[in-house]
Amino acid sequence: MPKLFDIHPLVLDKDIATALGLNEAIILQQVHYWLEINKKHKRNCHKSRYWTYNTIEEWREEFPFWSTSTVKRTFKRLRDRKIIIVDNFNTFQMDRTLWYTIDYEELEKIMEKSLNTKEYQNNTMKGSKEIVEDNQNDTMEESKMNPALPETSTEITTEISNQSISQSIDRDGNTKRNMKKDTKKERHIDRQTTQKKKTNLDYETIIKRCELYAIDEKYRDAVAHAIKLLLLDIEKSKWIKIGDNYISAETVKKDVNKLNFFTVEHTVNKFKEASKAIRIRNPIAYLKVCIYNSINEMTVDIDSRLRYEG
Repeated sequence: MPKLFDIHPLVLDKDIATALGLNEAIILQQVHYWLEINKKHKRNCHKSRYWTYNTIEEWREEFPFWSTSTVKRTFKRLRDRKIIIVDNFNTFQMDRTLWYTIDYEELEKIMEKSLNTKEYQNNTMKGSKEIVEDNQNDTMEESKMNPALPETSTEITTEISNQSISQSIDRDGNTKRNMKKDTKKERHIDRQTTQKKKTNLDYETIIKRCELYAIDEKYRDAVAHAIKLLLLDIEKSKWIKIGDNYISAETVKKDVNKLNFFTVEHTVNKFKEASKAIRIRNPIAYLKVCIYNSINEMTVDIDSRLRYEG
């Protein structure tokens, strides 16, 4: 039987994974691995720290089980927590490859806080563990004795209504017609409810795809609200005002379906730049315009910057 580790494996510390997250622990360990190699060979030392450099795509090759966006988001979360420090020590200005190092002091503080919290929770839960387990067992037994109620659906409502109509034929023709009207009303209400659920689902899907938890915390609620207003505009109007232009709701709808984490991140960066230059009187409305514009301008903006700096 072959050995499990024939090549250098990815490893992680379970306490770090508990404190920071599984993805963060894996990436942090790999960065540390390269830093130690550079330290051993006394290379890539800047500002009294050892560094390693890679593009996101090169990092992606080290983690083939993740997508590029997952790698990027994980690095961003580590940077936001000030555990990973990023800088640029490239010889040529056009080289945009980032250099990475670890703030071990910051990591130590976070781990110490996490371990203290874990110890407190363990001490608190120790005395009540048996009670909790007993309650969980009781709950499982009760669930076996008392099966869950069947889910109410449109099909059940329709079936009951049809039975009532059949029974009413022998009694009163007027009652039959009234029951048919009631059934039509019920179906109309069901269709309206389904449409509303579909709208909500679309909004939730877009918000999930945008992964707002990974952007600056101060902007999360505002971005979510701006996206919601944009969807309401699409639902209510045939033409939507974006800045000084009017765009058809169908066009806006197709563009909004392209929203993702990268466009939202670009939006926040553009908003921050604008707020330094001008006074924004209606931040949510301005943010809504930024969101829509970012969908199509992000690629062009990045390309223009690369050409300018190159």
